[in-house]
Amino acid sequence: MASEPQVIYIPPFANVRLIECRDFMALVPVCAYREFFGYGKMKARDVPLKEERGFLGVLLSNCPADEEVWAVMSWKRFEDGHEEEGLMNFLFAGTTEKDARKAMARMIRFHRMSKDDLLALSQCFEAKEDDLAYIENRFPDFQSPAAGPGEIEANDLYQVRLKVLAGLHPRTVKLVRQADAATDLNDRRKLAREAVDAYFAELAHSWTEDEVLAWQRNNPVGVEWMCEFGRAFQEPERTIDPINYELAFRWLRRKYNLLTAEELSDMILVATGQRLMSGALKKRRERLGLTTKRPPGPPPRDSQ
Repeated sequence: MASEPQVIYIPPFANVRLIECRDFMALVPVCAYREFFGYGKMKARDVPLKEERGFLGVLLSNCPADEEVWAVMSWKRFEDGHEEEGLMNFLFAGTTEKDARKAMARMIRFHRMSKDDLLALSQCFEAKEDDLAYIENRFPDFQSPAAGPGEIEANDLYQVRLKVLAGLHPRTVKLVRQADAATDLNDRRKLAREAVDAYFAELAHSWTEDEVLAWQRNNPVGVEWMCEFGRAFQEPERTIDPINYELAFRWLRRKYNLLTAEELSDMILVATGQRLMSGALKKRRERLGLTTKRPPGPPPRDSQ
C-alpha cells in the first residue's frame, strides 16, 4: 500500500532576526508559539513508535498491549492553532494520578530553567551534541541593535554582520534595518512582516515546490511577492564572501580585533583557506566597518 505523502508544515512568521550560534551566524525567520503541559492515560499499544526505544522500549515490551500507562507531555501551539508535541514521559504500573502530577511539575520546572542553569547542568555530565543543541535551540542568541554609550562596539558589529549577510539577503537586510529604526510599533510590525516576505523570496533557489506551497498556506503573499520570488529565481544564486563572513562572525570571538595585520592574515588563511595580504585585508575590514583595538607598534614581548 502506498504511504500517504508527508504534509509539510511551515508556521506563520512574524519577523526576521540575526542569530548567533556556536559555529555560524544567519538571518532566521521567527514565529510565535505558546507551550502547554498536561498528563493523561493511554494504552501501551498507543504509545508513539518513536518512543519505543532504549530503556523505555524495554519497559513497553514487557507491558500488555491493553495496560494503561500515564503519559506526561508538553506541546507547542502556534498562532494559527497548529500544535506540535514536545517532550513525552511515561509512568507504568503502580503509579497514580498524583505521581503523574508530580512528573508534570518536574517537567515544568525543567522548562523554566534558564540558559545559565542548563549550561551549568551540562557541566555535571558528559554532555552530548544533542544536549548542547537543545540548549541552543531553546535559548537562541538573537542579536539586536545595542543602545547606550557602552554598547558602541556591539552595535557596530551587529551592523557589520547585517552588511555581510546582505550578500544573501539584500532586501531582507534593508527591511530589518528599517524595522530596527522604526519608532512606531505598527510601522515596525509592518516592516518586520515585509522582511519575512523578502527573506523567503530571496531563498527561491533553496525551495522545493511543496515547500513554497506550504509556506504560502500560513504566510499569505500578494502579486508583489510572487514577482520578487520570480526575479530571485531567475538571478544567479547568491553567495557570501567567506573572508567577510569569517571577519564578521569571529571578529570578537577569536579576538581578531587584537591582532596585527600580518597575524590576522595568517588566521584568515587557516580559517578560510584563502590568503589575503595584510594591506588588502586592512582595506577589507575597514570597508566592512571593523575597527581594531590593537595599539600601533610591534607586539609587546612576553616578560621573562
